[in-house]
Amino acid sequence: MRSLIAICAVAFLCGALAKNRREDNKVKIAVYYESLCPDSKQFITSQLAPVWRELRGAVKVKLVPYGKSTHDKVNGKWQFICHHGNDECYGNKVQACILKDKHLADTDKMELVICLMGQANPDKSLDTCLEQVKRSAESDKLKKCASGEQGDILLASYGDKSDTLQRPLSFVPTVVINEKFDQAVQDEAIKDLKAVVCRVATNKPASC
Repeated sequence: MRSLIAICAVAFLCGALAKNRREDNKVKIAVYYESLCPDSKQFITSQLAPVWRELRGAVKVKLVPYGKSTHDKVNGKWQFICHHGNDECYGNKVQACILKDKHLADTDKMELVICLMGQANPDKSLDTCLEQVKRSAESDKLKKCASGEQGDILLASYGDKSDTLQRPLSFVPTVVINEKFDQAVQDEAIKDLKAVVCRVATNKPASC
């Protein structure tokens, strides 16, 4: 019995290590963006979306919906000033709530963000995109999150992440590859993200 337990433990450990190695070999793409920014919408729909769909096994995406916003706590409550106004603050909170929702699969989160950023009014299109990924039941919960204290806390945390990179961001979207910002790589990624991924990938995807 003890031998069987030991074998199972070793198998579990080996599986976990193998998964970690696979994750480490993925190209890490971090996108710091704004929900109503035209350049952010263009990049996510025309560059990030096709790369993520085609090279999903080779990339790991981190999305940070905040951009050039600011946040300060006044009388115990978070106050935000967003680059494109209050509607963008709400749109950023909607996407923050999606990204931190434990009941949504990572694939659904990505497809929801891609869908929202493809809409004329991302801040008002949650139901349209939830229907597209067949998760309409999440609507009330996500809206409650975005409109309440939880949405404030999540957006402030994304603000802290953005400020750690650069305060304020000099350009939105800002794209960071493999956790290191490089202006030349950023400029190339905005125009041809796939070329960047294929160049830096440890294990070249077949489609490269």
